[in-house]
Amino acid sequence: DVWAAVEAFVPWCSSVHRGTGAKSQVSTAAFEDARGDVKAFLGARAGDEVVFVRNTTEAINVLAAALPAGSRVLTSPVEHHANMLPWRRHDVRMLPFTRSAEELLEATERALREAPADLLAVTAASNVTGEIWPLAELAGIAHRHGAELFADAAQLAGHHPIDMAGSGVDHLALSGHKLYAPFGAGALVARGGRLRDTAPLLHGGGAVKLVSLDDVVWADAPERHEAGSPNVVGVVALAAACRRLREYGMEAVAAHE
Repeated sequence: DVWAAVEAFVPWCSSVHRGTGAKSQVSTAAFEDARGDVKAFLGARAGDEVVFVRNTTEAINVLAAALPAGSRVLTSPVEHHANMLPWRRHDVRMLPFTRSAEELLEATERALREAPADLLAVTAASNVTGEIWPLAELAGIAHRHGAELFADAAQLAGHHPIDMAGSGVDHLALSGHKLYAPFGAGALVARGGRLRDTAPLLHGGGAVKLVSLDDVVWADAPERHEAGSPNVVGVVALAAACRRLREYGMEAVAAHE
């Protein structure tokens, strides 16, 4: 299904947001429609923003750059470098290693009570043990202490249903190649307010409304975080994978595994 979608789209592939020709209009529509496919697959809220990136690593870097300088970030002792290194531009603390979900929730509650944080950044599923983390419970704890919850869903999205709105996850990142799409496309799904007024990680064409010799007016989110020519084919493939997995039912996938 993913390959069929790519094969059908390739003859129409063109630059997005920058042309008035037929191919550019078709490509732009496909690119923008893909945001809805990703949101539907993840159970995102209507106001959430979908930023298309290369992979989970870039997605987390985009979110880390969007946080105010000196933000307090509490992270899990994860093995995924993508959810460890980008936060180090801020004030970072790490949760202790725990042996069960109950211990994890207790440790998180204790850590946030002793020292408040702006963001709790956790893995959604371990790429070493396969353990699935209790996102809804972690979101409840984070929100109770005034923090937002970010979930690195690179290892979870292809194996288990995700409901961002229902579980209270504020921000989430994933990679297309974990969903049977080609390498080189991923997404950051974030609450709109978090990305709306922040300077982007990447500066360049496509991310601006106006440029002068002395100033720049950034485009609205999500475009302000998508500078440069995007991987349109990769985004189309990611959207096709999201649609097919949603049609099949992630509950069925999880039950099979």
